[in-house]
Amino acid sequence: MKEEKGYYFLPLNDCLERISGCLDRNKVAQSFIQEHSNNNESWESGLMIVLCEYYSITCRYVDIMNDLILTPPSIDEETDEEMISVDSQKYALLLSYSKLMIVDEMELKYMHKIHLCVQ
Repeated sequence: MKEEKGYYFLPLNDCLERISGCLDRNKVAQSFIQEHSNNNESWESGLMIVLCEYYSITCRYVDIMNDLILTPPSIDEETDEEMISVDSQKYALLLSYSKLMIVDEMELKYMHKIHLCVQ
């Protein structure tokens, strides 16, 4: 990632990997939501709130990332990598969503013993 005059540059391949990872984790989150939605204990423990929050945050994150990868990439002269330019507001939003996803993943893992990563 590079920064120039209010714009950040992210490698296209990294963006594609992040989108793919989010989509995979969302499938797992959706499965848990469907499985536990009728269980009152899940709602009382806060599990469903975290799952729903995580799902909605990652959906929004993927929407923004999908919009970004549709812009024509530029080539980084030093690495020959395709780079996507992101304005500072969208970058800050993506960064905030990333931090929220990490917090939710930690809460799911340590408070509810749920791990969303597919291996």
